[in-house]
Amino acid sequence: MRPMELDVVVHQDGETNSYWAEVAQLPGCFAAGKTRDELLESLEEAIALYLEGEDEARILSADHIEGVERFRLSADRKLIPA
Repeated sequence: MRPMELDVVVHQDGETNSYWAEVAQLPGCFAAGKTRDELLESLEEAIALYLEGEDEARILSADHIEGVERFRLSADRKLIPA
């Protein structure tokens, strides 16, 4: 497999202090772990399973991510660029 760049959004659960992540370019590709190291191991496995038998170039070109932007949510629930 050729090297590729993936955008991974990592979330931390405030109640359990565990982690979960999603890969932006691979819809439905999620992973979880009690620690960041466990998360990364789980994420590598999830990505491998997602790409198994697939044409990576086709998958990664199917949905182009233009960018990741951060917004604030106002009191009246309007999005304001941060």
